[in-house]
Amino acid sequence: MLYCADESPFLWGYFRIVGMYRSKEQAQYAKLITDAIGVGALLLAGAAAGLGKTHGYTIPLVTSGKRVAISMSTRQLIEQYTQSDALKSALELSPTTVAVLRSRREFDGSKDYREHREQALAAQVLVVTHAAALIDSFNPDYADLRSRDVVLFDEADLLADAADLRSTFAIDGQGNTDRDAVLRRAERSDDPEERAAARAIRYAIEHPAFYKVVGFGDDGTLMLKHRMPGRMLKPLVQDCKRIIFTSGTLQVSGRFDYFIRAIGLTAIDPSSRHIDPVQHGSLTVEITSDDLTAEQKAQSIMAAQRPCLVLTTSHADTEALGRLVSGAVVRGKGEPLADAVARCPADAILIAAGAWSGLDEPSLRWKTVVIPKAPYGAPTEIDGQQITHYIDSKVTATRRINQGLHRGLRTQGAVCKLMLLDPRCNRPELLAAIPARFSVQSFSEGQRVELVLSKAERDPLLRKAALKIHGAVCADCGDITLHRLDVHHLNPVSEGQRRTTVKDVVVVCKNCHADRHHAMCANLGELAPVSLLN
Repeated sequence: MLYCADESPFLWGYFRIVGMYRSKEQAQYAKLITDAIGVGALLLAGAAAGLGKTHGYTIPLVTSGKRVAISMSTRQLIEQYTQSDALKSALELSPTTVAVLRSRREFDGSKDYREHREQALAAQVLVVTHAAALIDSFNPDYADLRSRDVVLFDEADLLADAADLRSTFAIDGQGNTDRDAVLRRAERSDDPEERAAARAIRYAIEHPAFYKVVGFGDDGTLMLKHRMPGRMLKPLVQDCKRIIFTSGTLQVSGRFDYFIRAIGLTAIDPSSRHIDPVQHGSLTVEITSDDLTAEQKAQSIMAAQRPCLVLTTSHADTEALGRLVSGAVVRGKGEPLADAVARCPADAILIAAGAWSGLDEPSLRWKTVVIPKAPYGAPTEIDGQQITHYIDSKVTATRRINQGLHRGLRTQGAVCKLMLLDPRCNRPELLAAIPARFSVQSFSEGQRVELVLSKAERDPLLRKAALKIHGAVCADCGDITLHRLDVHHLNPVSEGQRRTTVKDVVVVCKNCHADRHHAMCANLGELAPVSLLN
């Protein structure tokens, strides 16, 4: 069954076409975007992979009649978007002009670039990179985003990624270590991006703050690194009529707090929320508890079901694994990800760095996704000083695991195994990256722990997961009073230690929970104390 934007089957409320959305959750997300078109506070619209957020935001934006801009993290994602069914469907409903703003470096001459830029800025729908948006924050004439009615940032969590900031506000020193000389040369450049970088770096030098660091990287590049990258977006955020941030990983541990702090937001729309698909694909997870050698990891990869995607954190790791995994397709340093994927046969093993997101090849549906090493972010150093912290690295790892597992869940009926070959992935902070709706989430229970008395140990996270999956309502009497709801084990946890999944429990109120235990004891011909999970 297909759904319309007001969630009612075959009743079109916001658009005139029946059957536009494939699920109730996608329709809810589209309605969230629709309601946000107009002047208002910043909207955070989380949408887990599998929901179809691209379709969910494209239809409302393109058919709104507003002048909109869509910002994406990479050129590759933009190329995929311009060929997507989502955009084609929207343009069939409401034909309009769509343009991609390209870099000055893609043109041989200034005249060709000026003509391209003029045509792009005149389009009703403008698509830009996050780098272009950050440049526009300091150079308002670059993409003219402030004139747009709505600006939507897709994969918005990557705005704070050090790689994006490093590549945007960096100037090739050309062997010169004199900071002022490098800036003076860049300020005279005919490349507007280089001039914008020089302007941002000069501003940071003249207005020093603890969260801004200027210096030379190990490759001789003069760069500006923000510990609080939201300060770089602040002029744009303040001046735009309406901004929407969307991504599958805006939340960390169920909250937007980290993203709000990282971007430096002061207020958000109260309707901001995260939407998960109730059901999308099937996932099993294997996590090693032992430290594996490189050779053992290679053996596990070669034994995995294919096609198999191996996600690494660096090109050095990619090359090292590639030498051990026979017949693997290895993404080369500097090779576009799409080119590496194009070299893959149907039963390929692809080993690639930087493939956490933006990899959607219809001809390859990954049966196995392997993460050989816990994907913590590497520290960033400027002038020999480390300026990133563990919390940033931890959040990076959580997001990468979440993004990585969804590389294998691109279709409704996808079946995938996630193999985590680093025992650090057993840490709660990384296990939180695995969506609760998958049966792979388990909880260690039943082990006897010595207190004053001996009791069966329970995992408090199980109740939270069960309420999310089964709903906050008693399965027996319909009670919806949250503090009265318990989780009842269909097989008594007192029988011993086991791995419990949400399929092994049911949500009931305290009264019905007691009745169930009474019935169980009566059937056994004995009375026993009721054990509740609060």
